Amino acid sequence: MPAIDLTPVTLENIPGATKIMTEYANYALLDYETLIKELNEQGVALNEDPSAVPLNKLNAQIAQVDAQKTRAATIFSQAITNEDGLNVLSKKINALFKAEFDNRLPQSPVKDFSNKELREGACNTLLAELKGAVSAVEGSLSQAKTFTRVVQNELSKLDGTNKNISRQITVLQIQIEIGEIRRAATGNSDGERQGKYTF
Repeated sequence: MPAIDLTPVTLENIPGATKIMTEYANYALLDYETLIKELNEQGVALNEDPSAVPLNKLNAQIAQVDAQKTRAATIFSQAITNEDGLNVLSKKINALFKAEFDNRLPQSPVKDFSNKELREGACNTLLAELKGAVSAVEGSLSQAKTFTRVVQNELSKLDGTNKNISRQITVLQIQIEIGEIRRAATGNSDGERQGKYTF
C-alpha cells in the first residue's frame, strides 16, 4: 500500500484563507497594557467618616469620578468595537475551516482511512495551517473579551464610588440641616457655631 500524503495544505491553497488572515494581520488591536495601566491608576480615596470631609472636597471628588467614568466609558466603547471586529473574523475563519473539513472528509486521501476517528485526524493534519489560523484569531478574541470584562468591572467600581460619595454628601447635608434647625431653635447666630463644621 503506497504511503498516504498528509502534507498540510498551505493557506495560499485554501480559497479565502489568505484574505481572512490578511484582514487579521492588519486588524488594529487595542493597546491593552497601556489602557489597563490607565484604568488601574483611576479611583478616588474615600474617607470612612463623611463628617470629616468638607463639602467642597466631596463635590470635587464627584467631578473627578465623573471624569474617570467618562474616560472608562470611552474605553469600554472601544473595547466592544474591538471585540465585535474580532468576532466577525473568528466566525469567518471558523466557517472556512468547517467548510474545508467537511469537503475533504469524503475525498482521498482522507476517505481511505478505515474509521471515522482516523479520517478526522487525517483531515485535521491536512488542515493544520488553517487550524493554526483559527487558534490565532480565537486567541485574540478571547483576549478582547477579557479586556471588555475588565473595563466593564472598572465602570461598575467607579459607579459604586460615585454612589458612596453621593451618600457622604447626603449625610453631610443632613448634618448641616440639623445644625441649622438647632440654631434656629436655640437662637444661635452664625458666629456661635463654635467650630462644629469642617467647611
